[in-house]
Amino acid sequence: MTPVLVRLRPVVQATPTADGLHLRGWSSSCTLTGGAGLWRVWQRLAPQLSAGIPASELGVPEGTAPAVRAAVELILEQLREHDMLVPMSAEWGAGGPSAEVAEWLESAAADPVDAWRRLRSVSVTISGSGPLVEAATRAADAVGLAIARGDGPVSDAIPLTNVHESVPAVLKASLGGLVVLAGCGVDVGYVLPIDEVFISLNTEVTMRIAARLGLAGEPTTVLAALIGSAAIHRLVCAVAGLPDPAVEFAETPCPLVLVARSTPLRATYHPLLTGPADPRQTLDALTDPELGLVDTPAFGALPQIPAKLALCGDALGIGTTADAARLDAALNALKSDGIDELHANGTALRRAVRPLVGTPVPDHEWTSDPTARRWWKALTERFAVPAGLELQQLAPGAYKAEIHHGRQLLAWAVEATAADAVAFAALAATGHAQAGRDGTAHLNGAAPHHRSPGEERFQHVLGGLR
Repeated sequence: MTPVLVRLRPVVQATPTADGLHLRGWSSSCTLTGGAGLWRVWQRLAPQLSAGIPASELGVPEGTAPAVRAAVELILEQLREHDMLVPMSAEWGAGGPSAEVAEWLESAAADPVDAWRRLRSVSVTISGSGPLVEAATRAADAVGLAIARGDGPVSDAIPLTNVHESVPAVLKASLGGLVVLAGCGVDVGYVLPIDEVFISLNTEVTMRIAARLGLAGEPTTVLAALIGSAAIHRLVCAVAGLPDPAVEFAETPCPLVLVARSTPLRATYHPLLTGPADPRQTLDALTDPELGLVDTPAFGALPQIPAKLALCGDALGIGTTADAARLDAALNALKSDGIDELHANGTALRRAVRPLVGTPVPDHEWTSDPTARRWWKALTERFAVPAGLELQQLAPGAYKAEIHHGRQLLAWAVEATAADAVAFAALAATGHAQAGRDGTAHLNGAAPHHRSPGEERFQHVLGGLR
């Protein structure tokens, strides 16, 4: 039986420091401190690890000086912890990859030989037209993949109606049952993630991607090479069991699309909304500068005291925090009645009961609440708005607050407590006054960033009032 060899991943680089050495790997790095002697030990150890040491012999020989033993053990410990060593349970043998591909697999794969076997067991099918397909074919060939050309256009995967009719470079590549879709115009292109949802993307979503990016015209050779290679790269990683190239950028639950532009040449990953989701987690996707549905909210020259304000296009967002203001601005720009079931139901119920007339509520039921008092004082004292408040109880656990300036309705809110109703209405009116906006303001306590403790009971009460 061939012994398991432990090798230093080819990608690992080392640099001496004043007190040790710095190691850089595929996805992590570390700095070892312990004196200049660490670098000398590394210089002796690295060639042996690069050649491969049997796993059973990977350690410090007997009789080694204590200081050297400590240095070797420290280096080996950090190499293991940062995945900079790779066990080779078998040699490449006949039919192995090129030197460049072997080095890549040994740098990134948990089992390089098994990863290569997976790649050699399937054939990549490439369909489409134009320089994008040519670039993808070259990339697949460079990896050593068996290649087959697909029949016909890519219309089943990437609808070529309207916007797409002006995009000659489209690509569908499949490998081992996995599929990747890509498109490329004269100065921008994209590669979708490998996921079943993207195999059956409807025309509306696909056209939204193309329209948002402004795909048009035939791509340059350089951009086509970037997009075609990136598409094959995602396929190869998926089949070989390697992490998707976007994994280190995955700070959102949304799938990540590679977007590349030619002027200047750059490629970055961007989140894509594909269905209903928690806005607290997907706000960045909703407002992504490349693929978002609305403009990225900006604070600009808006004053940020006492309320937080943001603009999404012309839509004003108001909140007690910057994130709340950004979310409110994005929702106002979308003109959305709801961002999830809670918010949609809350919005609908509030609007339904707003015309109802209730019982007047005395001031003492809200004046002791610090939040309600803060925003009322901000409106009437800080911004000197001569406002009047009308507060009514519509039912047990349902209160309506309206703030007027003469006959003008400045803001309204329907919430679970008298204090909440006043706080939301006063915050909304304060935000308008702070931004110099006219009209009637409204903030919804059902939104995730505003939800009050009594919200569930409030939903039940309002449901009985409809």
